[in-house]
Amino acid sequence: MLWKEPTPQPGTRHWTPTGIWPDENQLAMVREHIERERPLLVLLDEAHSRIPMLRQELQAAPCHLLHSLTAGPDQMVDDEVVELQLPFLDWLPDAHRDRAARFLKDSDAALSRTPVALLPPLLAEETHDGLPTSPRFARRVLPNALTAGRLAAAVQHLFVNGPQPCAAAGSGGGARR
Repeated sequence: MLWKEPTPQPGTRHWTPTGIWPDENQLAMVREHIERERPLLVLLDEAHSRIPMLRQELQAAPCHLLHSLTAGPDQMVDDEVVELQLPFLDWLPDAHRDRAARFLKDSDAALSRTPVALLPPLLAEETHDGLPTSPRFARRVLPNALTAGRLAAAVQHLFVNGPQPCAAAGSGGGARR
């Protein structure tokens, strides 16, 4: 969700939803990025989560935004808060969106049958022949464990270098004392 703070008044802060990411310029950049098969890792952490919004914020939203959001009577949290569902990856071409939905379903199954302590911090989509190199889909199992630097290293590993031995694994095959 994209937000804007109108000119702040002393003592008040009101934010207004203005759109859904990506905006038109960002969408053009993302599409070009995908067409050129440049690395793009899409994190599906909260892919189907609901966005809480104050009723007054929703009423201040532009009409084009209201048409994109899903809200019904069952999304009323209370008299002041509405929960909205964002469109699922509507900025991706259909084939990629379908792949993301399959990955999300498969990773939900893995998350439901495996204790979190036994899962890696990042569940990444497996690659195979015929699968485009980009975008790739992943879910952060423990979001706070993955700093920006660690995510950047994951992108480097998933796209640029491919599988490489980690420096932390050490060199040589034997145990040392």
